[in-house]
Amino acid sequence: MEVQYISKIVIIAIAIITSIISMGLLQVLFQWIKALHSNVEVSYFRLLGMRLRRVPIQTIIEASVLGRSEGYPIELDMLEAHYLAGGNVLRTVQAVIAANKANVKLDFKEAAALDLAGDDMLEVAKNIAKNKSFNGII
Repeated sequence: MEVQYISKIVIIAIAIITSIISMGLLQVLFQWIKALHSNVEVSYFRLLGMRLRRVPIQTIIEASVLGRSEGYPIELDMLEAHYLAGGNVLRTVQAVIAANKANVKLDFKEAAALDLAGDDMLEVAKNIAKNKSFNGII
């Protein structure tokens, strides 16, 4: 009687663990399909690694698509590293785009440094658009 009870518990535990793992893998699969549909070249295993590092895949993909659509492609490594360092990826990409539209040379590394230094990237972008200059590291 005890063996049957234990085997049922083991089977239920395996089913629960398998369900949890497959749900996570399916979420990564859906993000991978979205990335491919958005012309972001990234492997499924790269996205799986991001998920394991607790990096929000959707945010990284959105930032990459935003940069590419505006003509400023940014490597996924740089976006992921900026997120892991505690930066706001989307606002930093938006600041790069705003600066370059205002004919102010600002690359992602410089914008990331400003973001990590505590500068509000939306304010930086607004100041760049208004004044075409700012007190940054450039």
